[in-house]
Amino acid sequence: MKNQSDNTPAFPIIHTLQGGPSEDGDMLLVETATFDDKILRFAIPIDNVQHVIAFLLIWVGKISAQGNRPETDDTDRTGSLPIPATSISIGEPHGDAGYLGISVGRAELVFSVPASALMSVGQTLLLAGAMPSSPPS
Repeated sequence: MKNQSDNTPAFPIIHTLQGGPSEDGDMLLVETATFDDKILRFAIPIDNVQHVIAFLLIWVGKISAQGNRPETDDTDRTGSLPIPATSISIGEPHGDAGYLGISVGRAELVFSVPASALMSVGQTLLLAGAMPSSPPS
């Protein structure tokens, strides 16, 4: 989508994000850089971060389902940053879907997961929990 008057994108395209907490710890301060070297700054209340993340993930899921871009291969994690989860929970299946909750500090995301996948998720978590924290010497 472009502005009609100057043929520039109506939505700036972001290529980098950086930031951190506000001094009082109530806001996440974000600075972005666009491909045309503009700097954009905004703040998100900490309690709204989970809504922003959920919004982004829902739309990425919808776009991927439409086939506009292939989903990434599970073996290619080079472009992903690990998220420091503080807790993970699995909810009781409702119909043919269960729930996987992931907390990161005060934010909690809940994902709907096909009930058929819950067994493999549980087995993976059990295997990860059984791994030694350091390699045997």
